[in-house]
Order: sequence, then structure tokens, then C-alpha cells
Amino acid sequence: MPSWIEFRLGCQGLCRLALFNRSFLAYFDRSMAGALRSFGLALPILPLFLWLVWLNLGEAVPSVPLYLTAKAVAYAYGWILFPFVILNAARLLDRDKEAAGCIAIYNWTSVLWMALQLPVTALGGLSEGLANPLNLLLFIATLAIEGFMFVAVLRIAAWQAAALVAIDVVLGQGLIWPISDWLGGNPPG
Repeated sequence: MPSWIEFRLGCQGLCRLALFNRSFLAYFDRSMAGALRSFGLALPILPLFLWLVWLNLGEAVPSVPLYLTAKAVAYAYGWILFPFVILNAARLLDRDKEAAGCIAIYNWTSVLWMALQLPVTALGGLSEGLANPLNLLLFIATLAIEGFMFVAVLRIAAWQAAALVAIDVVLGQGLIWPISDWLGGNPPG
């Protein structure tokens, strides 16, 4: 778990990252120890994540506890699966030394996504007509910020970063979350 000082520095780095300022790199511990500590962020973010899931529950969910449990399991897979992709991509791109730092910052971006998603959900709850455009805008911003992060941390070309972002989207939106919906009793359809 990151210390309070590391958390404060990480938040400053996330603000710079969100502004596409390459100086964000200086705010994160990109060592293997920093990468391992970054996984400690998953636990304090989990209740906020489950609260957002609960706020977006549809009436078609037959069992709320089962659905929330399925989403919690998917959340854990989300924290585990893509870092393995980053490790393999770094190895393929001959960027082994940057892999730990990339995983650390990728994990830290979960704090940024939560900080952005909470107000979007709140504003979307005030006006249903506002929910879809705000979520689309957040999704596009997420893709751009994540791509910029990959370019800066792994020192790769934009098309390679775009491929990593696409893999992340496919794993999350096309695999992990649909499976969690199905396991939670809310099959697509």
C-alpha cells in the first residue's frame, strides 16, 4: 500500500498525466517495489467501484449480492490481467526495464478514473440526457490519457500505444465485464 506521501505525489502525477504533461513520470516510483505497492490501491478503490456499480444497477438484476460479487471478482481480474499484458508487451517491444514503471502508473490511473467517474455518475444521475454524452467523453479521455501514458512510459510509437489501449478495452469491455454480467445473473440481451 502506498504511503501518504507517495499517494500525494501520485495524485500530483495523475493531474499532470491528465493534462498530457510528460513531467508526470517524476511523481511515481517506477521500480518493482513501486509497482507492487501500486496494487495496494485496489482495496481502497473497491468500495467506490462497488458503489458505482450499485448506482447503475438495472431492474433486471435478480440478485444484487450475486451481481456485486461477480463485479468484485471482475474488478480483481481487471487489476491482474492487464499488467500481465504489459509485461509481455514490454518484453516483445524490448522495454523490459520500463515494464514495472508502466504497471505502477497503469495501476495509479485507477485513482484518476475513479476521481473522474464519480462526478460523471453524479451528473448523469441528475439528468438522464447528460449521462451518455458524459460517459462517452470520459471513455474517449480515458483512451487518450492511457495511450499518452504508454507512449511516455514505455517509449513506444503512438500506434503501438493504441494497440495496447485497444487490447485493454477488448479485455475489459469485451471479456471481463460481460462475463461478470453473465455470472451476476444479468446476461446481455
